[in-house]
Amino acid sequence: MTDNDRRELWAPASGEPEHPLARLDGAEVGQGVTLEVELGPAHRVGARYFRAFLRSDELGRTVLPVVAGLANQGPYPGHNWVEVTDFEDHLPLEDGREVAVPEAIDLRIIGQLAELVPPGGHFMAEYDSPSRSSTARALAARVPPAATPLGAMLFAVSCGVAFKDWYISEGGREGPRKLQGFRALDEAHEQARGPEMLAALDAFMARSKELDWDLQAKTRPLAEAAITVLRARLGLAEGPLA
Repeated sequence: MTDNDRRELWAPASGEPEHPLARLDGAEVGQGVTLEVELGPAHRVGARYFRAFLRSDELGRTVLPVVAGLANQGPYPGHNWVEVTDFEDHLPLEDGREVAVPEAIDLRIIGQLAELVPPGGHFMAEYDSPSRSSTARALAARVPPAATPLGAMLFAVSCGVAFKDWYISEGGREGPRKLQGFRALDEAHEQARGPEMLAALDAFMARSKELDWDLQAKTRPLAEAAITVLRARLGLAEGPLA
């Protein structure tokens, strides 16, 4: 397949206004920074490939997409999902300069994509890329997903009622490592899963002093924030953190 053939597989999402991803085209993710979303071919399972570039009023458009992945729709909640297969936090511009993607823009991109996930759906995101190395280290150290940088973002955009880590530690791997966060089916689902996550985070706080200092600095504040949210959600009184 030639480069021209590859380019022809992608088209602006605005050209398919009925597709949910078209709503993200032009979405603001920073001061004067918007997304330019393109749709690609269908995956063999029926999901649609997508990629999104950043456009800045001041700096222009990035040469490479900031995020790429798959989005799927279906009649049942579990059939509706988004998967981020690639994320880049340093991107070249058309004038040869390079820009770093701030965490605030990263979170807003995740938030925009999460709007495509209905109750009962899920959001998967890779953590194999260099930009997600802190999450990879934290998960390897048995930090609860909600207290990792990527997991905390999924939790913040309501795609973290529960998590699944797609990594087989006993010597095997099934594709790139990715974290799967679920959106609650309803309030009862949220209330039912909350105590389990809260217990895991409380246990983590009690043993987190065993981690390297830099990992503590990244994960303890995220755990504290998640604990505060969960206690409020469950109507529990605040208590001392370990």
